[in-house]
Amino acid sequence: MKIALFPNFERTGTAELLPEIISILSNAGAECYITSSSSIGIPEMSEEELYSCCDIMLTVGGDGTLIKHAKAASVYSKPCLGINTGRLGFLANIEKDKIHLLENLVSGSYNTQSRMMLSVKAIKGNTVIYEGTALNDAVVSSGRVARITDIVLTVSGDEIDYRADGVIASTPTGSTAYSMSAGGPIIDPAVRCLTVTPI
Repeated sequence: MKIALFPNFERTGTAELLPEIISILSNAGAECYITSSSSIGIPEMSEEELYSCCDIMLTVGGDGTLIKHAKAASVYSKPCLGINTGRLGFLANIEKDKIHLLENLVSGSYNTQSRMMLSVKAIKGNTVIYEGTALNDAVVSSGRVARITDIVLTVSGDEIDYRADGVIASTPTGSTAYSMSAGGPIIDPAVRCLTVTPI
């Protein structure tokens, strides 16, 4: 099994934890790869090579690190697992004292959970000015300066009009992020739905 490591060295504790993670995985029989080893002593590859040839993407940092790499890994249909070295990990939910569980990756003693993602396209006139995917949410607003704008939301032919600073379209995964802080509901990740929260 080939495991790609994506450490966020800006997070306190990541650099100290990484050698232990590599040791656990290597002793269990996994091959570990990284984009920038920082003298860690494991093979390096480009991010694109990691996504295409490794079996599992393992992030070490916080939820932001996991979200960043989950977007890219989804293109290759590769699973992601996050080890939390941040404050509170909703997504990167393996804590430092539980990293011995990484042996289960190599033995196959684990389950995966699919998460919805958004396909986002911003069009101005007839020109697509942005296109991408999002694990959490997509935000439509009037710009950096908050000001009320008229928003027409169409869902399955039904229209809803908002006068608001903006609107957040969120997956269940993103329901605990910006949407929740704007008053939106928390949705179980297993539920197949989207939530729209006015700002």
